[in-house]
Amino acid sequence: MQFARSAWRRVETGYYRFPGERRRPPLSLQEAVERRRGRAVVAEIKPRSPTAGDLLRGRSPGEVARSFVAGGAVGISTLVDPDHFGGSLGLLRELAALGIPLLAKDFVVVEEQLEAYSKVGADCVLLIHPLFREGHTSCGLEEMIRRAHGFGLEVLLEVWDAPGLLRALESEADLIGINSRNLSTLEVDLRRPVEVLREVRPEDPRPILALSGISSPAEIRALREAGFSGFLVGTSLLLSPDPGAALRELVGA
Repeated sequence: MQFARSAWRRVETGYYRFPGERRRPPLSLQEAVERRRGRAVVAEIKPRSPTAGDLLRGRSPGEVARSFVAGGAVGISTLVDPDHFGGSLGLLRELAALGIPLLAKDFVVVEEQLEAYSKVGADCVLLIHPLFREGHTSCGLEEMIRRAHGFGLEVLLEVWDAPGLLRALESEADLIGINSRNLSTLEVDLRRPVEVLREVRPEDPRPILALSGISSPAEIRALREAGFSGFLVGTSLLLSPDPGAALRELVGA
């Protein structure tokens, strides 16, 4: 997978050797989602997209993130990958000052990345199950989750299919996400997370989030009825002329 190969190149060039120490105590994204279960929206700062191009359109990431906080987001997801999404560790550090749970969204392949996220103030890290299943990582899934917890990070484990969800339910991840986007093809199908959840019918109490492709209150309502605890929304909010107002519509769905 090209995203994993790029992550390894960043590791090798020292991108994740971030100096300094964490400036604030960790916050719990899991607890924030639980408090708003069924209406919990994690809003994403993604400077650019391989499919949609520039998403900030002259706006500062901090400005957009503050509008998300005002609009009712339970957490902020921030891209760290500079190669495909225009993210950075510096952006994570900047947004950690907002005082809301912060998700580091990257293609994690090695422990060094986890230490960097913790230092700059992230509270939760995204781990992508297919990267582990396909052998792109330096260690197994359980070991990476253990190491993330050792750095004070919660884990949102992303899966794409029913076998992945079953594996996630066996893990020590704090939250689970089902992605409607296939990262190999970049195609989005909102039916995918619903079908996966229906096939597995998990009784696990951990929050399960729907990831990617969400753009309307009707979609939020349908996903909530299907059993999702929360939703991660990025591109559709950033494409809106007023991201904070667009978020409020989703939160109130």
